[in-house]
Amino acid sequence: MIKFKEFDVGDIHYEEQLEKFQNEHPSAEFVTITGGQTTYEKIWFKYTDDNVDQVELSENQQIVLGWLKEKYTLTGIEPIELFWRLRVNSVKPDYRNSPVYKSYRYMTENAQLQVLQVFSQWAIERKETK
Repeated sequence: MIKFKEFDVGDIHYEEQLEKFQNEHPSAEFVTITGGQTTYEKIWFKYTDDNVDQVELSENQQIVLGWLKEKYTLTGIEPIELFWRLRVNSVKPDYRNSPVYKSYRYMTENAQLQVLQVFSQWAIERKETK
């Protein structure tokens, strides 16, 4: 899973934290420095965290994830709009019996967040390989 880590230059221990981070994640890439003038600068790194367990998705989650991937790939619709369409269409009478929208309606908030996480990671990796 791709993650981002920031180090606040205003923290008196940031150099130690940065060194420890770089030892734990030697392939981490420097991304940018933000802040300055009125706030302390922050140093940002991008890294892959292979220690994060992959989320096991339920059948409903997999159905929704498959729909998101398909629509994103075929239509180029922005991710936020895809989630909005999923939500809006799930309550429309014409779509109520569709497996995708029915699966979405039966998902808990936590299940929705897991789908969002997996979809986001998939989309980021997809963009990076193009």
